[in-house]
Amino acid sequence: MASWRGDTVSRGWQGGDGEDVSWRGRNRDSRGTGRQSSRRSFGSHGRGRGIGERGLGNPNGSDETCRHFQRTGNCSRGSRCRFSHEVSNADGVLQQPRSRPEETPDQREARNAYSSWKYLIKSRPRSNDIHTIEILWEGALKILDGEDRDHKQMVPQDLENDEFFGREHIRVLLEMITHTNGAGTYVKLVQPFLDVMTHQALLDCLSVDTCVGNLYNFISGSNGSRAIPFFQNLMTNLLEIHYLSNQASTDNIERTLIAISTCLRELLRRERYALFHDDLPNVVTSLENSVAIIDVDQNSAAFAIIPSRIQEIQGMISRAKGLLHQEDQQQVDGVSTAVVSTYPREITLPQGRHDNDHMDITSIRILPTEGEIRSEAVEFLPSTDVDQPHFIADPAARLLDTHFRLLRHDIFGELKSVLGGLILSIEAEPSLLEDSRLSFANIRAHSYAKAQVADITFKHRRGLEAQISLSNPPQFARRSEKERGKWWEMSKRLTEGVLLCLLSFNGTKCTSIFLTVTRKSPRFELDHSLVLNKSRSIVTAKLATGSFNDLERLTLLKSSSATGILVELPSVILATFTPILENLQDMQRLNRLPFCQWILPDRRQFGSSATLDIPPPLYARGSRFAYSLDSILQDRSGGNLLIKPSESSFNDAGLIDEIEQRTELDRGQSEALLAALSREFCHIQGPPGTGKSFLGVKLVKVLLSCQTARLGPIIIVCYTNHALDQFLEHLVESGIDKVIRIGGQSKSKILDGKNLRLVSQGETTTKPEGNTLRASHSALENEERYVEKLLRQLNGLGDYPDWRSLKDYVAQHHYKIYQQFDRFDEEGFETVGGEPFDLWLRYNTEMVVQAPAFSETHTIDDLIEFANFNVHALHGNEKFILVRHLAEEARKEVTDYLFESITRTMQYNQTIQDVYSDKDRRVLQGADIIGVTTTGLATKMSTLKHVKAKVIVCEEAGEVLEAHMLSALLPSVEHVISIGDHEQLRPSTNNYNLSLESQAGASYKIDRSQFERLSVGDPGRLTLPVAQLNIQRRMRPDISRLIKTIYPRLVDHNVTKILADVVGMRKNTYWLDHTNFQDNANRDDADKKSHSNVWEVEMTAALVRHIVRQGIYSSSDVAVLTPYSGQLQKLRTHMGKEFEIVLSERDQEVLARDGFTTSDEKPDSPTSTFGDRKPLEKKNLSEFLRIATVDNFQGEEAKVVIVSLVRSNKENNVGFLRTTNRINVLLSRAQHGMYLIGNSETYSSVAMWKHVLGMLRETNSVGDSFALCCPRHP
Repeated sequence: MASWRGDTVSRGWQGGDGEDVSWRGRNRDSRGTGRQSSRRSFGSHGRGRGIGERGLGNPNGSDETCRHFQRTGNCSRGSRCRFSHEVSNADGVLQQPRSRPEETPDQREARNAYSSWKYLIKSRPRSNDIHTIEILWEGALKILDGEDRDHKQMVPQDLENDEFFGREHIRVLLEMITHTNGAGTYVKLVQPFLDVMTHQALLDCLSVDTCVGNLYNFISGSNGSRAIPFFQNLMTNLLEIHYLSNQASTDNIERTLIAISTCLRELLRRERYALFHDDLPNVVTSLENSVAIIDVDQNSAAFAIIPSRIQEIQGMISRAKGLLHQEDQQQVDGVSTAVVSTYPREITLPQGRHDNDHMDITSIRILPTEGEIRSEAVEFLPSTDVDQPHFIADPAARLLDTHFRLLRHDIFGELKSVLGGLILSIEAEPSLLEDSRLSFANIRAHSYAKAQVADITFKHRRGLEAQISLSNPPQFARRSEKERGKWWEMSKRLTEGVLLCLLSFNGTKCTSIFLTVTRKSPRFELDHSLVLNKSRSIVTAKLATGSFNDLERLTLLKSSSATGILVELPSVILATFTPILENLQDMQRLNRLPFCQWILPDRRQFGSSATLDIPPPLYARGSRFAYSLDSILQDRSGGNLLIKPSESSFNDAGLIDEIEQRTELDRGQSEALLAALSREFCHIQGPPGTGKSFLGVKLVKVLLSCQTARLGPIIIVCYTNHALDQFLEHLVESGIDKVIRIGGQSKSKILDGKNLRLVSQGETTTKPEGNTLRASHSALENEERYVEKLLRQLNGLGDYPDWRSLKDYVAQHHYKIYQQFDRFDEEGFETVGGEPFDLWLRYNTEMVVQAPAFSETHTIDDLIEFANFNVHALHGNEKFILVRHLAEEARKEVTDYLFESITRTMQYNQTIQDVYSDKDRRVLQGADIIGVTTTGLATKMSTLKHVKAKVIVCEEAGEVLEAHMLSALLPSVEHVISIGDHEQLRPSTNNYNLSLESQAGASYKIDRSQFERLSVGDPGRLTLPVAQLNIQRRMRPDISRLIKTIYPRLVDHNVTKILADVVGMRKNTYWLDHTNFQDNANRDDADKKSHSNVWEVEMTAALVRHIVRQGIYSSSDVAVLTPYSGQLQKLRTHMGKEFEIVLSERDQEVLARDGFTTSDEKPDSPTSTFGDRKPLEKKNLSEFLRIATVDNFQGEEAKVVIVSLVRSNKENNVGFLRTTNRINVLLSRAQHGMYLIGNSETYSSVAMWKHVLGMLRETNSVGDSFALCCPRHP
């Protein structure tokens, strides 16, 4: 029989309540708990609108209709609402408001159940009242299992409400003890409580996450003092039930174990101090032992879930106690590869180099600190070779650590070096601050001299912003206001989101602040515009970090009017990588790496299989589960076709035959489909033209038909927006309509109405959410007024501060001085003509000295003491020393208040964001497909992890950095399908020295995707099985044979053998050989954007002109490719005179990155025209002509492809076209014909090019002229 510990309840309530409230007020790394004190202040803030402010004609004071009243016919604010409660139709005729819909019997029943439950928590619990405990938690569980969204959200809010007794009811349950034979009753009472606290309606609802966090905070108690004994007691009772098997079934025990492991994990995630409780390891051990003692069924969900939860918990404990790294720094022998040294070396530890050098990546700040920028120490960069030394022993933690550090260095490594050198140069030569033509080595950057913080503003929707005034680029000297506005509008400079670094010098030291552009205003009629002044421009930016130090530096720059230099870093957009890095930190913090056993394969044992044996996904392991292929069947005569993973294998020949015969899939695609459905972690390699996307669509259709598995939405993830749009378009065109696209970078018309932001606008808010939004907005409005007051005070604390800005500080800290500036003297006379302080400060004539003069040898404290005696006795210089000191101290105090206030506004905004995020979650939960980029997924991680999607399909996986792929592994995912080709383009990187193409990068290989690493395998380790598509339908055979050295199994489909010949050409595939050197052949190869070849430009244009004149090819049939942006620019300029040129968005970004404009071949030329203006008239021979760089044409195709290879030099240096990946992409884009223009001698220095030239020469397809023909006179 369960009972309570005597008077524990009453004593616990009175003695412990203050403790719990104080804990809730602290920021303890739990979502929402740190915001509790601010949330409680909502009620004290009003809108400040009285009835007198409302117009007499409209009792509600506004012509705008109340949306809530318009939608429901009711408004909870009644006459207090500031919006109109009059509804008009389209003709302007007033209509009667819609009446509230009549309540259904189910809704009435749900409302009554909620009211009855709420009545229970309004009363203090009584001793030994088992009945109340039972109906309280079973009632809460019934509400959460119901359909009423409002009531679901009210449950945690009511439990956490100080006006009710929810916490006391929780305390009573946690502190129950059992007597003899009472274990069954105890567990029966606790089970619904655990089900409530781990219910998805609580854990997945972002709107109530703050309340849920507060409840877990209470359950934990101080450092876990309440929760850990409870879990230990529960484990003891659970084992007692097991031994008395007649009292409970194994299924019920497994259910309880799942709830315990989930609740404990959730508690430790939110309450980090509980990780240090001495008895926590014993609880985890008991949980682990229980699984073995109870003999959990290996096919049950408990067998998969509980060990996974235990592993996460153990990892969190280990991290908290610092056990992830090896204690002994012994030497570790390296295992040799072809390029890595085998010499034994000691493990290097990342610590002590600077203020941002830490062993734990969760402690590393994303943006470089000033100490890090100044540091000359070599950065710690771990090798991706798992056999090389590393200070972390755990493989999963090491992998996350490695990719976090390498990705961060790829972004900031060269930038830190350049900024560090610039800081030292400025300190040696301060005049550099006025130089707007600084050199930045190999990084792309622009500098703006004489930069100042002109103003600091705050709006609660935009946050704190700084207006930075800067010198205009030199080319603006003779331009009109309109021309300047046009230049800024079309220029890619200072675009929203770009990183800025403001460097200033205080006479002894150069300091830096990172900001991001928030608003670019090229229109002259706007405030803070870029074009208001011929010599100065203003850009609006915000601090890139939320640190107090940066805010203090910003306010100091504003008050001192100091000038500096603004450095723009156009290639660094924080929003594109910060979410990835932060997600890797979170994964490390939580010790979470799904599919670790496949991502980090074991060593291969002698005589064993070389590949991993991967089981079906968890949801498909049941004996009754089967995939239905009905949605993709072409031949339905044999009935439905089922795949049962528990019975069939991935290489079941008979099943593959049937799939091939009854669907549109070929043999290779059928094998890949079966493999994807049979493995929880699957790679599918699709060589060019083999139908990767076609297979992907069929695969998604099959997965969508698995209704019984409750897969949730299928997440389609890609690295680029372009690839994502393409695949989602295929899905929509195939008839899948419930598709939601996350992110605003889509260029697809087909996906226009499917963006999350647009779709979620139609999702209504619940009543609790509405209350939260109103309270938060009200608090924000009040906070905004307070911040604006502080900013006005700050503006008055410049070089010549006024009394209005100083008096509050002086009155509080230097009251004797304050009294001496009182407007009223002892006899009551008032000083007129201004504030006494302002008059005193301007009065510089020597006054009668009534006390000893202040000496320069004295300290500021001496001066203040002197001023306390008689401030009016100070001389002119002494006045300014005193006033500057007071102003500086006041500025520091105002900045401190400002920081605290901004922190509060961020908390309010987070509360608001949580509400809208939960609306997004509800919309996403109802979708069939969610499309998102890897960066977008990381950005939306807090929302997507609550959607409970079980399947991720990654398209173009060979182009995804491993850091991005790791970040994409949502906690709920049970099935990962990666489709790509590691023989095509690798992921792009910023730092050449980290890539496989460089000798230095052989240890890091940051551009080796996870897809490539696992498909190819590391020496001595197991490889992931790869299903390869092998039938290509794109290229005619004499083109496809050029890449069959890479794909020996590639087969030409019959349709490729009957493709039409290229009209007007004697050969369908040909290499035009020449010896004309590239432009600036002697230039350093490092300047890759400069490579061009004018001779090839002219020859390419002539060939395009000839082919188009045949009149056969439409706008999308011809494509011109080149490896270099320099050549791309020349081709665009030259052929733009005859054709309407089409550039992909990616290539436009490449040209902008390398500084090219539409009509200039020189980067950022002062004489360049504005932006990408199109000529008014074209002598076009066809509608459009596509030109592109090779790197941005993967996934595309054209009937005729013309390639300008560019490189032609004495050294036979082919540049980055030496890699087989790029050669492969270049050679596999054409369908009917391909024509290469290049120096064969230069390209023969590369083995693959030599082989290609050899094959072309066998068919007389290499020569120094094109053989043309007339289709009418062959």
